[in-house]
Amino acid sequence: MRRACLWAWILLAAPAPGRAECVETWDPEADYFPHKANLLHAESFSIEYFGHYKLVTVHSPWPGADEPVRYLLVQCGTPDPGGHEGARRIAIPVRRFAALSTTQLPHLELLDLLESLVAVSDIEMVHSPGVRERFEAGRVSEIGHGAGVNLEVVLELETDLVMTAASARSPYNAHPVLEQAGVAVAINAEYTEPSLLGRSEWLKFTAAFFNAEALAEERFAEIETRYGGYAELVRDVPADERPSVFGGSLWRDTWHVAGGRSYPAQLIADAGGRYLWAGNDSRESLPLDFEAVYEKAHAADFWLTMRNEWLSLADVRAADERYAAFAAFDRGGVYNANARLNEHGGNDFWERGISEPDLVLADFIRILHPDLLPDHGLHFYRRLE
Repeated sequence: MRRACLWAWILLAAPAPGRAECVETWDPEADYFPHKANLLHAESFSIEYFGHYKLVTVHSPWPGADEPVRYLLVQCGTPDPGGHEGARRIAIPVRRFAALSTTQLPHLELLDLLESLVAVSDIEMVHSPGVRERFEAGRVSEIGHGAGVNLEVVLELETDLVMTAASARSPYNAHPVLEQAGVAVAINAEYTEPSLLGRSEWLKFTAAFFNAEALAEERFAEIETRYGGYAELVRDVPADERPSVFGGSLWRDTWHVAGGRSYPAQLIADAGGRYLWAGNDSRESLPLDFEAVYEKAHAADFWLTMRNEWLSLADVRAADERYAAFAAFDRGGVYNANARLNEHGGNDFWERGISEPDLVLADFIRILHPDLLPDHGLHFYRRLE
């Protein structure tokens, strides 16, 4: 079943637990948001609280954006505060939610709000068993991608909010199509954050639309504590015992290497590794040719990559014979982030791996310093043989 029955969801829908109802009698002196988000790592958004409404600002909706986007979240049953020109008005708490990126789905699970989910872009790319079960039960629909989003289905579902990502390439964006039709939409720009903890903290962005800040603070604190505990294990590893690491692979004759200020570079450092492009000051990927990568990384200890289709070293060699010339290939140091795939290629790294970076860091430490986490079974990565 490629499209879940819309009317089945409408008949079965029930309010998600733990959310405030609409205000019946508005008190202008009341603080309707006693639990507030406290941002510690995220740089690309902020939240301001004003009694019965919140002002959420996405400072960098996409790399190179000329201006921020703002959302005025008004508690249901209270008046529009006026002002804040240009901010999109959205009534909260949200009840019927659509996610156009798999990275947003773990937010609902961490916040016990999966019952709110009514649509995803493409169920084949979803790894979460809980989301897939809801799709099979007819409670989640598919609505497509980008500018090709199925507006008819979105309107039939009566979504309160569609969460999407955006880029500078506007023909591929969903939000202009949705906004023109009067659909409430929010741009989630977690991918612009330079650190995985910063990306993970976008859990609090999603929570703001549900009045779920209290649980978001609790869940993120747990993730942050676990991440810090793992990082502490390798903090005193001497420089000469930190193995050299590179990543990426060729795509259409270009090897996109993570910049030295990117989250992969930070992860490798936090895991006690020596990233070969750490001296670069870019947060973006660096487009290089094979020869440039080989010159710097041919003797590296580990190659951490992400190609769904590579299940063995034979697959790597078949993709390009030159890969076998790397020392990491010869010494068994190639690890690929495809240990958790569904039958269609949906990769859990792009779900839980973004929301729970402590699991990714534990994998990195187990790979680079196995004696420090001897009981950890790799979660997202597999060693290619």
